[in-house]
Amino acid sequence: MEPDTFDQSQPRIGRRESEPHSLEVAYLHDVLGSNFPQHHALLDLHHYFQKGGDEIDVQFDISFFLDFSVPYTLSSYRASDYQDKLPVLAINIMSKSTWRADLSENLDICKVLGIQAYVVFTPFDVATKLYRPPFVRVYLLQPDGTYLIKEQRNSCIGKDGRVLEQHLVELGSLVPFRLGIEELGDLHERAHNRYRLVLVRSDSPDRLPTRFEREKQRAEKYLRLLRDHGIEP
Repeated sequence: MEPDTFDQSQPRIGRRESEPHSLEVAYLHDVLGSNFPQHHALLDLHHYFQKGGDEIDVQFDISFFLDFSVPYTLSSYRASDYQDKLPVLAINIMSKSTWRADLSENLDICKVLGIQAYVVFTPFDVATKLYRPPFVRVYLLQPDGTYLIKEQRNSCIGKDGRVLEQHLVELGSLVPFRLGIEELGDLHERAHNRYRLVLVRSDSPDRLPTRFEREKQRAEKYLRLLRDHGIEP
C-alpha cells in the first residue's frame, strides 16, 4: 500500500475531512450519550495512556467508558488523570487519509492497551476494494490477548424498516447493544452511497434512538395517553 500521509503526531483538527464522517461521529455520540447516562462517550479526541514507562497517544472518533462520568468537557483524554481507566469500546470511522492507520497502528495500540473492543467502519467508499462499504469490522479481545475478528457486509435494515438480526455483529455481554449497518437514502458527492453504523439492543431487535427520537417517542406516548382518556390535545 502507498504510505499514509496523515501525521499522527498532529492535533486532530481537520481529521473529519467530509460531511459523512462528521455526521456519523455526531450520530454515534448522540445515541450513546442519550441512552447510557450512567456511562460516558467521548468524541474525536487524542487519548493518552501510560504503558511500560512510555506514553501512548492514540486517536479515536468515539470512545465508550462503562460506569464513568466526566462532569465537564475535555480537550483530550489523559488516562493517568482518571485512574488509568480504559474505554471498553473504541470506534474509528475510516476516512481517505486515515483508514490505513485505523486498520494497522491504531489496532495494534488497542491490543497493547487491552481495549476490549475496537471497531472500524466506513461511511462511504474511502479505501481499497477490500473495504468497500457496506463494511464494519469488530476486534474483540480474547483471554490470551489476541483479537477475534467479526465482520458484517450487509445492511441490517430490511425494506420494511425492521432490523434483520442475522446481519448484526454480536458483542456478547461486553456492552448492552449490537452493531449493524444501515444504508442511507442520500449520496455523498452525487456518486457514493452513504452508510451508518447503528446500535441495536442486545435483548430485542430495536435500534437505540437518538435524543430527538427519544423525545419524539415520549411525546407520542403522552398524546396516546391523553386520547385513551378521551382528551383531544
